[in-house]
Amino acid sequence: MTDVAFIVLDATGGGDMLLACVDSIRNQSVTPADVVVFDNGSATPIEIRNARVIRSESNIGFAAGVNEAYRQTAAELIALVNNDVVLDRDWLAIVKQALDADPNVAAAQTIIRRDAQTIDGAGIDISDGTFRQIAHGAAIGSGVGPAWGVSATAALYRRSALGPRVFDPRFFAYYEDVELCARLQGSGWRTIVVPLIKATHRGSASASILGTRGKRLRTRNRYFVARMHRGVGRIGALLAEDAKRIVRGEASVRGIIEGLCSKL
Repeated sequence: MTDVAFIVLDATGGGDMLLACVDSIRNQSVTPADVVVFDNGSATPIEIRNARVIRSESNIGFAAGVNEAYRQTAAELIALVNNDVVLDRDWLAIVKQALDADPNVAAAQTIIRRDAQTIDGAGIDISDGTFRQIAHGAAIGSGVGPAWGVSATAALYRRSALGPRVFDPRFFAYYEDVELCARLQGSGWRTIVVPLIKATHRGSASASILGTRGKRLRTRNRYFVARMHRGVGRIGALLAEDAKRIVRGEASVRGIIEGLCSKL
């Protein structure tokens, strides 16, 4: 058993998706010390035998839910895994090796597949002033560029780098992992994407719970990151992208206004 705690948030009441996720954690070649499922206000309380369940009566958000679960763990390494992710059996061994090899690495992920033919993501890119998942939707076997940061879809973090909390709770959901990477790197830590495909992500399987609020948060939080961390995202580039996204129904005018004008 190794000093790793897994945290999985679920707001959908469990089901086969969550069971597959937790089973893939329990079947890791390196056995974790703790597996926590945070039931984030689901209509049906989760019952799962091979994990420790912490329940919130209401949905307090992805960021605050992770923080609460984190406070109730003690392991030095913390793995965050979305409830719609299935890990390959050697995922933990590989990302843990990346942290063990370099004490300056705060977080590591692998490349994540969407399905047998398609990449879901290979880390976070900010080179054009916006925030995007590298190689999202590309065919497996395509080249992937260097990553600026790691995605909390499935990543391993060092507690000594995180401090008393993981995410800024003001984000509620979306882009909180980008803000975390900016905060870590601003404190001198590194993040790594291991160039191996070792996890599968169904993709936003819980997004419907937030409804139209999700679009507003996805829009707003990008501006929060750019305002909080100089050089991480550019307001002009985000506005130009959102002008196109609004036409496609993918961004929120209210989200832009809140992102630019809210007191931080």
